[in-house]
Amino acid sequence: MLEDPTKWRELVAEYAALRQLSSGQTQQARGQRFNGMIAELLSAFGLRAKSDQRSLGELDVVFAYGGRRFILEAKWERGRTGTGPIAKLQRRVEQRMAGVTGVFLAMKGFTDEAIAEIDRGRRLDVLLLDQSHWEAMLSGFVSPQELFDLATDAASFQARAYTPIAELLKHPTATPRVATEPAGRPIDDRVTTIGPITQYDLRYVGLGVQGSRTPLLTLGQGILAVDLAGMRANWAVPISGCSNGSLSAADGSVFMARGNGIGRWKAGQLTTVSSGSAKPNDSHLLMRPDGSIWCLDRGSPEAAPAHLIKVGPQVGDEKRYQLPISAIAATWLTSTRLVVANGGDLLVLSSRFTVERRLSGLAGTIRALTAVDGRTVVMLMDDLTVALVDTDDPEPQFLGRIDRIGLPGVVVRRTEDSILVLGHHLTQEGHLGVAEVDILGRRPAHEHPSLRVAARRAEPGRSRAQVPPVVVTPPAAPRAAVAARAIVVPTTRLPAEPPPATITRVRADGGLSTEERLDDQRRGYADGLTAAKELPLYALEGLLACNFEVASWLRPWRDQWDRIASGRAGAGEVLADWLPPLALHLGVYAAPPGVAHGQIAPSAFYLIGFADGAKATWLDAVRSRIVPADAVTLRQWIQAPPPRPGLPTGLQTIAGLRSAAKRSRRLTIWKWTGRGVLWLMTSMFCLGEVAAIGVTATGGWEPNTVSSAVIGNVCFGVPFLGLLWFAVWDLRRVANDGRPHVHHHAQPPSPPAEQPAPSTDTMKPQAEPTPGPIPERTDWLVSRPDRANPPAEYATFATHSGLYWMVVALNSLLIIILAIVIAATGIPALVKFLLGLTDAFLIFVTIAFGKLASNPTRLEIGKAGIQIYSRSGTSWFPWQALDRVEITRLEAGRYHLVAWCSNPELFPESDNLGWGPRFLPKLNAVGICPLNILHTRRHLVARALRMYGGNRYGRL
Repeated sequence: MLEDPTKWRELVAEYAALRQLSSGQTQQARGQRFNGMIAELLSAFGLRAKSDQRSLGELDVVFAYGGRRFILEAKWERGRTGTGPIAKLQRRVEQRMAGVTGVFLAMKGFTDEAIAEIDRGRRLDVLLLDQSHWEAMLSGFVSPQELFDLATDAASFQARAYTPIAELLKHPTATPRVATEPAGRPIDDRVTTIGPITQYDLRYVGLGVQGSRTPLLTLGQGILAVDLAGMRANWAVPISGCSNGSLSAADGSVFMARGNGIGRWKAGQLTTVSSGSAKPNDSHLLMRPDGSIWCLDRGSPEAAPAHLIKVGPQVGDEKRYQLPISAIAATWLTSTRLVVANGGDLLVLSSRFTVERRLSGLAGTIRALTAVDGRTVVMLMDDLTVALVDTDDPEPQFLGRIDRIGLPGVVVRRTEDSILVLGHHLTQEGHLGVAEVDILGRRPAHEHPSLRVAARRAEPGRSRAQVPPVVVTPPAAPRAAVAARAIVVPTTRLPAEPPPATITRVRADGGLSTEERLDDQRRGYADGLTAAKELPLYALEGLLACNFEVASWLRPWRDQWDRIASGRAGAGEVLADWLPPLALHLGVYAAPPGVAHGQIAPSAFYLIGFADGAKATWLDAVRSRIVPADAVTLRQWIQAPPPRPGLPTGLQTIAGLRSAAKRSRRLTIWKWTGRGVLWLMTSMFCLGEVAAIGVTATGGWEPNTVSSAVIGNVCFGVPFLGLLWFAVWDLRRVANDGRPHVHHHAQPPSPPAEQPAPSTDTMKPQAEPTPGPIPERTDWLVSRPDRANPPAEYATFATHSGLYWMVVALNSLLIIILAIVIAATGIPALVKFLLGLTDAFLIFVTIAFGKLASNPTRLEIGKAGIQIYSRSGTSWFPWQALDRVEITRLEAGRYHLVAWCSNPELFPESDNLGWGPRFLPKLNAVGICPLNILHTRRHLVARALRMYGGNRYGRL
């Protein structure tokens, strides 16, 4: 993440001066400054870096990232670098601790011999970068973190120390198929389906035109060229991670935006040409009629004005021009006139970027603009209304509304008589649509109800010389025909826009200094890192579906909180327990105005940092293989039943999953250690028994009597048989993927095959089950052998069966040892009697623990109620029969799950260690089960009760 945009801009400008050796600078001075520039760039992107460090050999740059240490050697010389300097860096790496990686940055590249030599024979510990990598990193086209990840992956998996930047960014994927289907409306005379396409971000899809006919779709895997006539598609630019629209130049090259930078693709070669917007993936490319490439940095009303960037031939040659206002979209009319959209306003700017006049438009927010000719602009509104604005005619002309596609709404000119509009397809879930609209004479189709019929007056405080009043001229031309063709591409649903009321309540940030803005963003980033770890996965899945647009994600949750606080909530609506703690950070974005949290107004920079921090936590969990990488797999994983007893996957948190993974690794180590000891002892006793049999056969016992032979063989044989049984049981457990072979006396049946999977919408707040009247006693099946909760909609908690089996094994060994001692001669009869009683007691205890281990108690808390499987039977508690459920301390201070219901006397007062439900006369309630016997923690049971029980759950 770019943390210091101001410093980044300064470094880009300084690079141009260094490249040209201006101000009489020598190559040696340039090399020294180059080291400092590298360290400052890494620091601007959030890495801890230092330059010119002296220890065992001089180090140009040192930095740390991802738990690894890097030492970087930089060379900016006239010729290519050979094997000598690389070997020197390798020796310095070998002098450091394991895990240190060397990076060699040679601006002029490397000789073929150097690359061949480093890739041959020895272990790779050095990455090779050249000027293309440096300029991609400097421009922000690739962040330093992403570049080092990609280069390390190429070196680790493909054994390549040097990989061209284009190869690093390529995303190998199949070319999607193109087909035609009949349209459902007269406005859509053809629908072209393209797919399947996966793994791309709907916020950053874009649209361009190659030549005058071929649409260019910006997707996650690259830029796709679609041949509408030939019904074919191919990857015009196979570079992943591009955003927004692309531009096709006259020489056949394609300009694209990615991250914070701008690149050019020509003849299979990628070149980084310019820096772009300081906000990632917010660079919007424009082409002036003279063929020059420009980039719109949109700014924001609260933070900074918009800028227009003229793209140069190389990084550092770009020029920035500040616009008088923030801008949503812009388009060039001529080489000296620019039209800018700001909310619902259109402004015409001169060649000096001053306001010439203000034009009227349709009511609403303008999403996109494109110029048709030197005087006419096509507007696309937020409701996908298409309108024409003539700069010489003040009245906008409504052409129609695109009915089959929705947001994001991107428009681009195809020819002088047609435009292309991009959005998600409304009639086909999970598809994009590109509609071709024929504007045919550019006349209004019919009058739009929101058409502005009065001229916009100059706003207070503005100069009337700059913004003159506009005279209204009613339209008199005939209607124009509007035709549309839609290209549909599988994708995800676009999240809703942040509510205007929320945005207006956020405090103005125009008076903040650069350092204050960076501090706000850093605080937001740190809070986002922490908060995302404690969010349940079903909430994080909604945030991921919204592409980490925090305001859009929180809007339905805030609306639900508002209904609950105002008493307008529906039956069963409860407040999510994670929402109030989150509102302490995000204030008005998470809480309604009527609560105390709603008085907190974080800045826009804090919100940006919070979103980046939450995304960083998510990506770190993906890299650690804790959660799936894509939204589709994550949703399927959340909806699936948990593989082991515990909370449903949707209620788990990243912090909990990470702790569980650490516990699982520790437990695995101990298991395999114990397994090794078990197999070693079994082998030793086996050898001992073989030796004892040999001694018996040869008569070697002293004295050579029958009792000596029996005792000698029993001492080795009985422990060997016990250990062998335990080893065989352990092998069966390993073969069963770590789970013991358990037979329950009341095994729940499998769900029927025709039953559909549960449907969940993670972007909407979940409602609590509605409490109903207590049914009659005959309607409540106290003992129900089959599973009552729907599949995948319950949490399971089981007892420590592994611990019980360990107790059984230890007691069995002790019983064998006592039996051997009792059989020995020379022991008084009274001692043998006492040892016999002890042995009998151990046998009784071992049998009891064996039953507990073979039939473990299992507690299921689900959508329909609470079900307990125990040795004494299976008991069922539907939510409709329960008044209240609590976790409270009973005898010996242990936590129990206690339920208040009708007729609690149906249950016995004692369960004889069956760990089943029992009647509590003092409370007139049912103790369902103690929590200390379950292999879980109290708060996890409480979360399940809160999730499924709603307002029936409470604490004393």
